Amino acid sequence: QEQVRKSMLTLGKQQPDRVLAMCQDYLLKHPKVKLQKTLKADLCFYVKSTPWVRTIISLASDEMTRSKEVIPDWQKAASNILVAVGNKHINDIMEEILSKFQPGLLPHFFVVQTLANLSDSNVYGMVPFLNAILGTMLPMLSMAKQDNIKWVFSSALCHFSDSILEYLANLDKAPDPTVRKDTFSSEIYAAFDILFNNWLQSRESKLRLTVAEAVGSMCHLMASDKLEEQIPKLIPAILSLYKKNNEHYVISKSLCQILDASVSMGSRVLETQLDSLLFALHQQVSAPVDYSNPPTVKNHNEVLRSFSLLANSFPDRLVMFVLQKLENSNERSRMGSLAVLRHLINSSTSTMESKKLLILASIRQPMADHGNKVKKRVVQVISAMAHHGYLELEGGELLVRFIVQHCALPDTYQKPTDPEEVTNEALRTICDNTLHLLTTTVGRLADVLWPKLLYYLTPSQYSNATTPLCKSLIVLGNKKKNNQDLCTFVCSLVCLGVFQVNAAFPFSSRGHGAPSLSLLLILSINIHPNTEILWEKEIPPLLSIFLYRCVGVTLQQCFNKELAKKQLQEILLTARHNDAVEREGVAMSVGLCANSHLEGTLAKLEEFGKSDAFKKSPSIFNLLKERNDVEVEKVKSTLILCYGQVALNAPPEKILTRIDQDILRCISKHFNTKDLTMKLSLIQSVGLIARAITECVKKQGFVFSRKQELITVMLDFIKAEAADSLRTPVRHLVMTTCANLMYPSSSINLFITQVHTKAWYPCVLAPEVLSFPSVLSLTVSNMVSFHNLGALLGRLTPRCSDPHPTVRTAAMDCIYSLLYIQLRYEGFALNYKDEGVDSLLLLKDRLDKPDHTVLYKTCSDLTKVMSKRLPQQQLTTLVFMLFEGLVDSQANCCRASSVILNTLLKNRGGGLQELWQWDRRY
Repeated sequence: QEQVRKSMLTLGKQQPDRVLAMCQDYLLKHPKVKLQKTLKADLCFYVKSTPWVRTIISLASDEMTRSKEVIPDWQKAASNILVAVGNKHINDIMEEILSKFQPGLLPHFFVVQTLANLSDSNVYGMVPFLNAILGTMLPMLSMAKQDNIKWVFSSALCHFSDSILEYLANLDKAPDPTVRKDTFSSEIYAAFDILFNNWLQSRESKLRLTVAEAVGSMCHLMASDKLEEQIPKLIPAILSLYKKNNEHYVISKSLCQILDASVSMGSRVLETQLDSLLFALHQQVSAPVDYSNPPTVKNHNEVLRSFSLLANSFPDRLVMFVLQKLENSNERSRMGSLAVLRHLINSSTSTMESKKLLILASIRQPMADHGNKVKKRVVQVISAMAHHGYLELEGGELLVRFIVQHCALPDTYQKPTDPEEVTNEALRTICDNTLHLLTTTVGRLADVLWPKLLYYLTPSQYSNATTPLCKSLIVLGNKKKNNQDLCTFVCSLVCLGVFQVNAAFPFSSRGHGAPSLSLLLILSINIHPNTEILWEKEIPPLLSIFLYRCVGVTLQQCFNKELAKKQLQEILLTARHNDAVEREGVAMSVGLCANSHLEGTLAKLEEFGKSDAFKKSPSIFNLLKERNDVEVEKVKSTLILCYGQVALNAPPEKILTRIDQDILRCISKHFNTKDLTMKLSLIQSVGLIARAITECVKKQGFVFSRKQELITVMLDFIKAEAADSLRTPVRHLVMTTCANLMYPSSSINLFITQVHTKAWYPCVLAPEVLSFPSVLSLTVSNMVSFHNLGALLGRLTPRCSDPHPTVRTAAMDCIYSLLYIQLRYEGFALNYKDEGVDSLLLLKDRLDKPDHTVLYKTCSDLTKVMSKRLPQQQLTTLVFMLFEGLVDSQANCCRASSVILNTLLKNRGGGLQELWQWDRRY
């Protein structure tokens, strides 16, 4: 039926006359059919021809009044048709309706109802008729005996009054702008007299409410003197209805209209009713509001509007009344007062301006309340106060502290049994949102909140508020940053310590890690002007590595082997292999997984190595885009790093047999690569394997036979590098890797000799110098043949005055280790301490100073210590190496070579003469 109705309506919009003719013909033949009434009401909007309009009006009017009894469904449908037609053809409708609205006779219920609805739907068409209608209606009121007739008259009078008021409020749009309120005042007052003095006392609740609603609307149209005369009786009568009716919305609406009319005319007697008004209104505003029940919400709003109206006329008495109620021990009373206070702050700005300090002082009382319901209302009041300039006043900081305190509330972990209960979590969320709202929408609060909110980040009692505090401070900090008005250096340093702790436990205190770091970035400019640039480069890689580590640890704890393998495949397939950081992260994740799932991890890596990822043809892996050689090399680099991390993280007792047969077998096929990325990955991976082997040696005495082979491969990588410049990090990584491979090893002399070839200029030795301490320290605990000490010292000592401080320090560490190696070779115990050699550690502190005089004095003192410990047969080699240092590319190192030679010849020159004479003799 509904589909048919819609179809006919669609047709009727195009040809309303034809469809209406069909409907009318059908209704005449089937008078009991009711469905088509709604269809006709819809189509009446589209009717244009006058004959059809009159036909429809006549048919609907007859149907509506045929039975004297009220038949709501049928007669209401006919009434709706008349109202629909009346929106465009008001004169034709009124001609028909007024013919059935004759003086001296009670009209049909739906005749009055139709007039009421017409006044709603067509204000400008109906108001010109209302004066005559009211004149005819007045005698009928005294004739009405039945409650339903009284109800429809009362409802009509309410609608008529509302229509007149809307018409008067929009005279610029009205067809007759000469219409005035006094046109209707006498008739309205006469009707008011009957409704108020007779019908309002009815026992029927529905009628009482409708009369009250009508009385409220009619007050605006009454003459001022008449209304003033009625106020002492009218207000008590309306207030008494609260006790007689369960539904209060209509009563509050009527009361609000009465007060509006009274205040608008400047009533003098209204003040005599103030006490009873405030008492009744406060009871209403303190009643619970059920937001699932719209009438209770509407009632609450009407009561608040009444308070606003009274505040305009009696601000002092009203504010004092509300503030006194804040001290009431009853919770609902305090909540009601706070609701009124919030509304007054928002709606009566000018009236409340002089009351700001008083309100600020009084709000402290409910702030001390223990109940979350009251605290929630306090937060709402503070929010209103913030938008109207209260927080900038003295004492405003206490309100900010109150919000922050309740952003830090702990969880209650209890499900509320009372639907009105406010849990800690709910109150905390409200405070979080309020703090954010104040930060983002109240611009003038920036100076109140910044930097004071920063001070709440350090006390432990506010730790749970760190997240919302940081989010607000980020917004404020960005504004201040643009104005170059950030906080002091000291404050930034204090926050730095707090944020470092927060970042270490990122998920504590409601996830304070990320917001803390974001705020730290804002403040970083106070710590150092270049911090922000460094942050942007360093933090994203750290975060990426961190997340991959989290995934790896999770897989490590996962007992489901198939799930672990599935996740490994997901990681390997979706990784951005062109990103060096992501390659490192993927490898770390895979390695951690191997700690618990070694077999599955190695199987997955083997499978991945044979997949389409390593083919140049189109494949699903690369979304059907052809892959070039560079991309394939990046994927291979990821796989190589994965094998290194697997070796490092897998259990030592399980990995030993797999290093040769699985790991090195898979990565050794790439040893001849010329691709830099793969080369670096191979060096790193071999270094990780070497560390794993070292652990196995320490725990199980395992002997690794391919160590020399790997060292040779690493040295070949170094030889392939340009000798005159540092273009890649290969040499430095090789040194670190070889340091790991050399535990324990007798091949360190071979390694050092190959590293320090004459083809390398001293200026490119910086990475090797920095790596030497770790390499040389391995030999301190191992007795090996050590015949090239003089050559090594000759290379290293000039670097103690290198322009780079880190190179200077590393060179001194190397010399220190070399001299202790020599002492071990001479037979001294491992724990033996030489006073002269240990003094080098004190000399190292001087190397931080770039002053040339200090550096050369340090080199001289260093030579004195070195000359005492150097064997006679190593002296000549040392001298010749220092001769080469005289042409070092770094001027500082040339001068150092000269100083060292000078000091050495003074201290050991005699021995050199004897040695040369011996050499010449043989």
